[in-house]
Amino acid sequence: MQLVFEDKKKRVVKDKETVTFSSFSSYHLVEITARAKSEKQLGGIATDDEELTVNIDGKGYPKLGTKEALLDSPAAFNGGKLHDFAKTIYFLTYLKGKDHSVILKTDNPPNTGTFEGIRVSVCPTSDKLELLPNFQAEDGNNRPWVNFSLDNVPLLSFALTITHARRKRDSDDVKVIIDNQVQENILRNIKHFLWSFVGSFIPLVSPIKTETQTFNVNLPESLHYLELEADRMPTLEKIVFDFGTKLPVPEGIPIVDNPKWTGDFYDDSPEILLSRLVFGEARNQSKEAKIGVAWSVKNRLLAKRSYFGFSYHEIILKNDGENFQFASMNPNDSSNFPALTDPLGTQEQATGNAWFDSYQAAVGVIGGATQDPTDGGVFFHSSDLSQEEFVKDHVPGAIYIKQIGDFLFYKSPS
Repeated sequence: MQLVFEDKKKRVVKDKETVTFSSFSSYHLVEITARAKSEKQLGGIATDDEELTVNIDGKGYPKLGTKEALLDSPAAFNGGKLHDFAKTIYFLTYLKGKDHSVILKTDNPPNTGTFEGIRVSVCPTSDKLELLPNFQAEDGNNRPWVNFSLDNVPLLSFALTITHARRKRDSDDVKVIIDNQVQENILRNIKHFLWSFVGSFIPLVSPIKTETQTFNVNLPESLHYLELEADRMPTLEKIVFDFGTKLPVPEGIPIVDNPKWTGDFYDDSPEILLSRLVFGEARNQSKEAKIGVAWSVKNRLLAKRSYFGFSYHEIILKNDGENFQFASMNPNDSSNFPALTDPLGTQEQATGNAWFDSYQAAVGVIGGATQDPTDGGVFFHSSDLSQEEFVKDHVPGAIYIKQIGDFLFYKSPS
């Protein structure tokens, strides 16, 4: 997964807290940790528990079977249940476009809650998702601990790996609830029938155990909640979701077999956008030259310089309104821009082959499967421009490296 945003600043939410970030159209994992106090803990003139609801890009996450019951949802922070213990909620959801917002809102202003952090990562659209939280519960009695909110996806099964311990008087236990149904365990006694991981059953000679259990649920594409409740201090080591199929991409989002531009390049994945650039710049060049163009973008990313940008989208799309870092991305480039926005719009076999070669180059470079033939190049131009003119008029001080096909590659000035 690719981390796109993180905020670890702890603060008290009064009325609401809005967090904004930029990304691109893809499945995202939004991880939020917060805590809320009960009415009794608040004391004084408090007449209600602290409560926080979550809204992502204008969408709320209600209790299943309802449309508006946000406060009682597993995807909310309820002080009457938490009693000021931390809870972490993971939202797996498809976010479209560049700009996104997460809003945490209290119930009755000036009610409050405590926001502890957020992490946002882009997820691959594969049939499985593996997470390694290594997240230990705070020491306390039975209460909500972790929730996974799976937004409009199928779920075939999931496997939990938990480390728990046998302790004096009260051991580490974990209850598993999927879509309001407690996962009963027929191997436990009556007392622990509703607990999937039971610390008191661990032998005294080895009181700490790491255990994996797989739950086969076979749920259709919909909103699903997987809740983990904790007693004492278990640790969630790993969870693996098996969706049974590749996560569905919304209709109209560009893919390699149907790459027509939507009008917003932030609907493109980094692989599709880099493929467009390679196609626009080097569709008539060799596969090695295509890989070289793709690597020149990755080398800019690895340089971590604001002049270039800090993501594939930022680097490829960067411009000042007139000058573009890559000429083919300029809408006024009538020979290249229309081609890269609709790479398969022609019936010519050679053009189609060039698009798929461009995509293979982009995927290999982003995924790290292809070595850099440019030896660190960040600039390139076609051979109809001389080295002297490029260094004098375009990038003063650029260091020539090599020529691949019709392209000359350069390192950045030191």
